[in-house]
Amino acid sequence: ATLKFDNIIYSRPSTHLGNSQILYYPQGDWTLITVPASIKYIYGTLTGELVFAAQRHLPLDPHDNTIDPFSFYPDFPAKLYSTELESCLENVKVTWVVSHFARWTVSSHHTVILVLVVYNLYMNIYVAKFRSDRHLSFMSGQ
Repeated sequence: ATLKFDNIIYSRPSTHLGNSQILYYPQGDWTLITVPASIKYIYGTLTGELVFAAQRHLPLDPHDNTIDPFSFYPDFPAKLYSTELESCLENVKVTWVVSHFARWTVSSHHTVILVLVVYNLYMNIYVAKFRSDRHLSFMSGQ
């Protein structure tokens, strides 16, 4: 399954892995930190909304004591995550999605997620928010 929305193509991993990797605001709330996820299903609701059923990438295990090397570079839009995905699916409206991301698995437990910013009306807002979120996360030790 594939969906084209605002000239951006989304798909399930079985169709195209890269187009299934999305970064979105949970519940569409732009005050929250963006979340990387993998699209599992694409569907439309009875009201005509386009929705993804997606699994979030899990954050690093705090007991692992792994330091995210990208946290030292707040202007570089990459972050280290667990290779594991949430077991449950989450509904994500297509309008909540900010961009795709590239993923590089660097070990059996760690993957680098690099944000691929989509150039549109919201880009300046997103980049400013991303930098702010990274700075606040770094300052709080997360």
